This record gives sequence, C-alpha cells and structure tokens, in this order.
Amino acid sequence: MSDALRFRQVHLDFHTSGRIPGIGSRFDADAFAKAFRRAHVDSVTLFSKCHHGYSYHPTQVGEMHPHLDFDLTRAQLDALHAVGIKAPLYTTAAWDELAATHHPEWRIVSPDGGSPRAGTDPNGAGWAFLDFSTTYVDYLCRQVEEMMVRYPDADGVWIDIAVQPPTVSVPAQAQMDAMGLDWTDAGDRDRFTEHTLERFFERVHATVRKHDADMPLFYNSGHIQRGGREHYRRFFTHLELESLPTAGWGYEHFPLSARYVDTLGTDFLGMTGKFHYHWGEVGGYKKPDALLYECGAMLAHGARCSIGDHLHPTGAIDDSTMAVIAPAYAWVEAREAWVRDSRNRADVGVLSAEAARGPMLAGTVAHQDRMNAPDTGAVRVLLESKIPFDVLDLQSDLEDYRLVILPDVIAVDQGLAERLKAYLDRGGRVLATGRSGIHADTGPVLDIGARWHGTSSMSGGDYLLPVPDMRAEGIDDPLFMYRPSERLTVEAGESLGAVFDPYMNRDPRHFSGHVNAPSRPAPTDYAAGVRHGNLVHLAHPIFSIYVETGAMAHLEIAERAIRLALGGPTLVETSLPRAGRVTVRHQPGEHRDVVHLLHATPALRGQLHGASIQPIQDLITLADIDVRLRPIGTVDTVRLVPEGEPLTFERDGDDITFRVPRLRGHGMVEIAYAR
Repeated sequence: MSDALRFRQVHLDFHTSGRIPGIGSRFDADAFAKAFRRAHVDSVTLFSKCHHGYSYHPTQVGEMHPHLDFDLTRAQLDALHAVGIKAPLYTTAAWDELAATHHPEWRIVSPDGGSPRAGTDPNGAGWAFLDFSTTYVDYLCRQVEEMMVRYPDADGVWIDIAVQPPTVSVPAQAQMDAMGLDWTDAGDRDRFTEHTLERFFERVHATVRKHDADMPLFYNSGHIQRGGREHYRRFFTHLELESLPTAGWGYEHFPLSARYVDTLGTDFLGMTGKFHYHWGEVGGYKKPDALLYECGAMLAHGARCSIGDHLHPTGAIDDSTMAVIAPAYAWVEAREAWVRDSRNRADVGVLSAEAARGPMLAGTVAHQDRMNAPDTGAVRVLLESKIPFDVLDLQSDLEDYRLVILPDVIAVDQGLAERLKAYLDRGGRVLATGRSGIHADTGPVLDIGARWHGTSSMSGGDYLLPVPDMRAEGIDDPLFMYRPSERLTVEAGESLGAVFDPYMNRDPRHFSGHVNAPSRPAPTDYAAGVRHGNLVHLAHPIFSIYVETGAMAHLEIAERAIRLALGGPTLVETSLPRAGRVTVRHQPGEHRDVVHLLHATPALRGQLHGASIQPIQDLITLADIDVRLRPIGTVDTVRLVPEGEPLTFERDGDDITFRVPRLRGHGMVEIAYAR
C-alpha cells in the first residue's frame, strides 16, 4: 500500500444549482479545516466542477457558479493543506447540465431516439447524459487542463461519471459508419461504446499526465467491473469502490468488489456515505454505529476508507455530519497499522460470472450488473458461512486456492478447461453449480462422472432432496427450488441426492395451488448433484436461487456443498452467528496474521426510489466468540488490537484455538509469529 492513499477520506460533494444564492457565503477556512481535523479526516476530495456544470473557481473554459464571488476551491485546498490534510480535486464527465443545455448536440441520443436522463424521463429532474463521441470531450479536457494548471498542488484528480450509454447521435453514426459498424445493430453499438470509452480514457489520461506524471488519478463509474484488470492498470493509479449499502448497492456489494480488487495488487479504498439513503441527501444521516461497522468492514478486506458527504451551499460545515464521521475515523486511525501492506488468506476462489463473460471496459452502462446474481449469491453464502475467499477473473492464478467455485453460469472454453484440468490433476478441487461447465452441444466440459440431458422442462422450478449430509437442518422431504435443475444421470461419480418433479409446470392451463404444484411421490431418474474425484457439480443454480429467495434451507445446502467440495476444515472457524463475518489478513513485514471479526444486523426499514433501506440501527456486543485458526508459522502471542489485551491460546493439532471475550461491530485479533 502506498502512503499516498490515505486511510480516512471524505468525498465532499458540492452539486449546487445556479438558482441557489450565497455560495460559499459562510465559508470559514479555519473552521473548515479544524472540523475535519477533529473528525480524524486526513484527505478531502474537493470540487472543481459539479454535475450542474458550474466551476467553483474562476475559469476561462466553463462557467463559474453565478453566485460565487471568490475561488472557493483554492480557499478549501489551502485551508486543508495548512493542517496536513490532502485534497484531491473532483470534476464530472458524462453529467454536466450546463454543457447539455448550451450544447444539446453533445447529448446522448439513445437507440430509441430519446435523450436519456439519469433515473427519470428526458424532461425530468435528473442529469442529462453527454456523448463522448462528440466534441464535448474536447471541452472536458480543456477543463481538466485548466484544473491541472490552476492547482498543481492538488493531491489527485477524481473524474466522476466516467460512463457511457449506447448512442446513435449523428457523430456516433458517422464514426460507426467509418469503422464498418452498423449503428442499427445492438452488438455493434456496444462495440462502439467500448471504443468511445477507450478514447475518452486516453484523452483524459494524456491531459493529466502532460502536467504531472505521478498525479493520483481515478475514474468513477459506480461499480468496478470484474475482468477489467488491464484497463485499470493502464488508466487508474488506484481504485475506489463506490458502495453505499442503503442506496441500492447493499451489504454484499462491497465485499464482493473488494475480494476481487484485492487480488489485483493495487491500492484501493471502500466508499460509503454518511447519508441515510443516497448521495446528495443533505439533511440525511446514518447512525455512528453504522459507519463504524462499514469502515471496519473496509479494514477487514484490506481497504482504506472514504465517507461521502455533501457540503451546504453556503460552505458551512454540518456539525451533525462531523459527529457521525468522527467516531468511525477515530476507530480507523487506531487500527491502520494492522491493515497496511496486508494480504488476504483464503482457501476458496470464486470465478466471477461477471468476469467470465469476457473483458468489459469500466463505464459501459449497458453491461453494468453490480448485483450479478451468481457472484452475489456465492459471496453471500461464503460470508454467512464465515469461509474466507477471493473473487477471481480469467487471468487469476488458481493454484493459490484449495477450491475454485464456478457459480451457476460459467461458460468453460477450451483454454479454461485445460487450466481447470491441470489444476484438478495437481490436487485442486472444483465446485460447479447449475449450467457452469456445461456446453450446450457437448455437455459437461470436465469429467463430472455424469451424463447431461439438458435443462429440466419444469421452468418454474423443481424439487431437491439431497443426501442426508447435505440436507438443510430438519428438512428430510423434497425442497422446492424455484428454478429448474440440469438433468444429470450418474455414471462414474457419486450421487448427491434426487430431483423430484412437480405434478405440472405452472402455466395458464395447468396449475395447482398458489405458487407451485406439489412434488410427485417418486423421484426422477436425475441426480441432485454428483461428486467425482475432486469435482462436485450441483444440478441447481443454487447461488442465484439463494439471492432470489433468501431461504435458509438453500443457504445451508450451498454451505454444505462448499464444505464437501473443500474436503476438510477451512483455515478459520468461529462461533459467530449467521450475521457475523470473518477475514484473515497476513502482514508479512510484521510476521503476523490479523483476524477481523464483524457483526451487525441491517434491517429492512423502507423502500425509497427503488432502493431497499436497510439501516444498521445499533451494534450489539457479543461475548465469548470461539475461534479456530490454521496458522502459517509458530505462534508467539495472540492479543486483541489495538487494545493490546493478551488472549490465551491452545494448540490443537495444526490449529490454534482462542476465545475473543467481546465484539461490538468490528474487532481485530493479532496472531504474532516467532521470528
């Protein structure tokens, strides 16, 4: 981890309408800087230009906010630098309302002929999308260049809304024609979008690098797409994982993204908000406990922290916001030393379904799927099972893992098949579910010990009765699965249970009951799954099913399948309840492991603008959590950190066991190895 990327950042939004007067009228440089210092903040991202299109400093390119009469950006930057706080600068790309108004020819024209706005209709209250295939990019690069010249002492450049929906504007049509692409074809439009984004990144990157070869540079598209590692290496100095849990991302999105990004070896931070709901929610507040947990989760996954805020138009600091942020960042500050230069320990690698679709350029709106069901389901099961894992792409090294999971939909081409076969031959283990590893024409790509007979015709779902060791607790009868299974008949492998069909598939002419027809008394000839050597294949897309249903029975079956496929204990076991999470991070330079324990209970309390509002209302103190860990050396001491409280530990074969006396939200245990 580079010291250039700080641990306790605030992303200070300032999207302010030109109709609001008195911009910066209550800004007090001394009070501004001291407020952030008191809140333990060490970096604040400041605005050069906002989504309304206004600059917050004098400009020869754009338009300064009409009700601002001084260089607010410079005043903020100088105030923060005076107290040792870094200050990257923000500007916005695809949303610039002023540019969209003055230059309607710069707007996206969607394939249906409309002019899209974010989250609303073309005439609604939302941001117009600008078209990177037009000369708007020239205008944007002049703004970026002006920012670099005016503020060479800034601590980074933050480019927001680096995204692009498909466009059929006149310039886009002309460029597609010149490239031999058909603008009426959806696939060609996607290819052109990727090309346009590539040119956008190259232009902005060159503009920044012309003035500073080392300036930190990040482009935000709301989601770090798995599989884009070469793109990130070319254009990004670090990654920031935007993931506001209550604004549609949920509490699984950040760990899913973090467990992928952490494997890339780049510095990264997690990005939540102080808001109850979403960005720009002035007057909306989380409970301090929620931020403490969210920041603790970032540390547990090796990330540094960023909390989103929105400055009042007057420039006055919101004391209530600082009171929410301060406890979380005091917590982080005391724990940074046990996170820096650490790497995740994991037995399990999940091959991302998003990544396996093939490389996609960050910011391609048509391809964004941040809640991809197979990936989200696999990660949710692993988190709730307290099994440490990484998320992989097609370039990841499989040899680091005891088990590789192919969740639900992974197409295995010849290259991947050869890698998986070599991995299995060297003792690796594979768990595939649903259609993963099954070719539509030739069936299973790997030798799963079974023959494939297509997907069940019971499109509304069939029933599963696993072998006893894989059944959900207390359920010894067929369990409805909501989705169809793949039809497998066992040949050389071991059956993992039976599939039962319903009496009928539900349709307008054939239905029974409210939801699904009962199961037939006798099982089909098809297996619920098969184990063959080091390979386990489940017939159902269990991870997608769990995301959709949330059924505990599906969770328990999925967990037991993972443990069966692992063939032995995981590297860490705890007595945490289902809502608990655990990671183990190794600090080679410090000769220690750090076990992170997490526990919180988000509760659904509302639905706002299509997002589930699941606030963490309070943190409950748990007592006496038992932990079993497989160490990687001779253990010298075990203690709570940063408190320094020693813990008694015992050796049990290759493992050590110890008890954590209390846990409130997030806790860390240092396992120091003898030097």
